[in-house]
Amino acid sequence: MTGAMYAAVAGLKAHMSALNVIGQNISNVNTNAYKATRYTFLEALYTTVRGGSNGSNQVGGRNPAQNGYGSSIGTIDLDMSTKNYTPTGMATDIMIDGDGFLIVGDKTSAFGETGNKELKDMYLTRLGNLGIDPDGYLVDGQGQVIYGFLSVANPIYAEYMTPGGANSLINQDGTPKPDAIWDPTKQGATEGYYLDEDRQLIKVTNEGTDTDPKWKTTVVDEYTPAPVLTAIRLPMQDADGKAVYPEWDLKDGSPTKGQIVDGTGVKRVSRDSISIDENTGRITLTTAKGEAVVVGSIAIAKVENPNGVTHVDGHYYQALEGAGDIRLTSVGHSVVNSNDPDSPFYKKDPNNPDAAVTQQDGEIAIESSGGTKLISGGLESSGTDLASEISNMIMIQRGYQANTRIVTVTDSMLEELVNMKR
Repeated sequence: MTGAMYAAVAGLKAHMSALNVIGQNISNVNTNAYKATRYTFLEALYTTVRGGSNGSNQVGGRNPAQNGYGSSIGTIDLDMSTKNYTPTGMATDIMIDGDGFLIVGDKTSAFGETGNKELKDMYLTRLGNLGIDPDGYLVDGQGQVIYGFLSVANPIYAEYMTPGGANSLINQDGTPKPDAIWDPTKQGATEGYYLDEDRQLIKVTNEGTDTDPKWKTTVVDEYTPAPVLTAIRLPMQDADGKAVYPEWDLKDGSPTKGQIVDGTGVKRVSRDSISIDENTGRITLTTAKGEAVVVGSIAIAKVENPNGVTHVDGHYYQALEGAGDIRLTSVGHSVVNSNDPDSPFYKKDPNNPDAAVTQQDGEIAIESSGGTKLISGGLESSGTDLASEISNMIMIQRGYQANTRIVTVTDSMLEELVNMKR
């Protein structure tokens, strides 16, 4: 009989733990990007009264006889699946539509050979209530800095658009050089870099054949995201208020190796409006003078087992034991490493053209985020399903009540046993 009481007490503890999970979920029913937890019960230890048998030539087999000692909480799991979009009207609010996390940390985190940080050391979050602080950093509501890829001067743009340069398409006086304007009807048209009719630099590729070309043109921006994970910060501006994009400094021995270095200027660019592209994670702001400034691109961390991340503080997680590998990705694969032929930083060794191009110090391998996108102007809703939680609460209440009845009945039976001799 005492075994029944022990089992009932174990059941009471298990049901109270389950109620704690339900209470946590219900208390966060309106918490943006909250990830609900679920519980599962587990049978407690068994003792064998009689062993099982496979039988013999004369007698048949029999099942084992075992007594259990109640239940316990088996698992408490996170549900990291994407929930509904909640519009806020704030241009800097974003929701991650798909798997992945924002990467946040302090302003001094450095990666690669010059830093001791790894992605596993960084905080991860699904809550995208972002803003710009007085120092020009992109931060979340708790002041943690958002990490991504800063825009820097595009070396391809500089190579072809600097007047008078060796490969420049523009003369010293600012006029286009002969054959600089793209003309697909011209005899012997080839792939390469040209100017379009608006004098924009374009990259021309042939997606067809030599006899039946299908020309594709892509505008080459003056800026490009550098493949170095760093704190996102507004660029500097010159005395005329024009944005000055930083150089990408990865020289050996430099104290800024692997980091983005500020350009010269007096202060950060002033902003009139800001937008975030859902397909690339690109942050673009418009200055008071109407200049469009691309600040950089937001990075997304992908975890092998997102349900296995560990809560560390509030809505922050870390990819500790149980989460598996963590990968750095860019939305739409808009940012690639310097050893990717599509990268503007891709450089072959002219003395050894067959040698493989390696990524620079300070870079972490950047993969595609797959189908993950960023939706701006809103946040992810809470993962609490209130109807399910209320239903579960009723069942847990009844289960707890039933276990108390076992304790009461066992107590009555023990009382009868004590009172057998009067």
